[in-house]
Amino acid sequence: MKTAVIAITQAGLKVAAKLAVHLDVDLYIPDKAEMNIADVMIHERYTGSTKELTKNIWKNYDAFIFIMSLGIVNRIISGLIKDKLSDPAVVVIDEMGRYVISALSGHEGGANKLAEKAALICRGDFVVTTGSEANKTLIAGMGCKRGTSAQTLEESLLSALKKINRSVDELRLIASVEDKEDEEGFYRLSEKLNVPLKFIGKELISQVEENFQGSTFVKKTLGVSAVAEPCAILGGFRCKIILPKTTHKETTTAIAEESFI
Repeated sequence: MKTAVIAITQAGLKVAAKLAVHLDVDLYIPDKAEMNIADVMIHERYTGSTKELTKNIWKNYDAFIFIMSLGIVNRIISGLIKDKLSDPAVVVIDEMGRYVISALSGHEGGANKLAEKAALICRGDFVVTTGSEANKTLIAGMGCKRGTSAQTLEESLLSALKKINRSVDELRLIASVEDKEDEEGFYRLSEKLNVPLKFIGKELISQVEENFQGSTFVKKTLGVSAVAEPCAILGGFRCKIILPKTTHKETTTAIAEESFI
């Protein structure tokens, strides 16, 4: 997917730098902007307005990532949108990398998947409003020993879902502690099941860990006493545990459900 990233502030460029490490993108920044970080990044500077730039390169890319407010992006692309089968994917990220919004061509153009990837890189929350994704309400919190295989993780997850008579089709997210960001098994599991990943910071976990049964070994190893249940709760919005931590081989899994009532 040929992707353009447009950042207009120094803070936004820092987010762009994170994306550029993991994604193959072309970066555009305003010529008048003073952005020192751009000196070490391959980029193109543009004169004129961001709206003019976008119009000129609109047909050259499969996807656009705008690091700015959604309101600005709406005004920029309003005259360029044709239909969902031909429009490029559009993802919008706030300048702190907290929220990643699939704004246009979610399914057909791949904006949903791109938003998920970008959110994982930024450690932010992805916002997807298409019906099939929005209706999924289950969050799986998972912990594992170092080097656990994707097969073992999958067995643990499916076993946990079976205990509550729920399916993978209802799963919106798999969440684990930030220390597991380099666990290949999680990425393989996410790809196989087509379920997004999110890694939760230990600072957040530490604020809720006392609500769950912890482990002194985990505390000594990771610095927090629990993983699966806190990650299940923190992975979504207004979550309630519907399956407490279960153990399978070298993994732990807890399931939470989001409530919107």
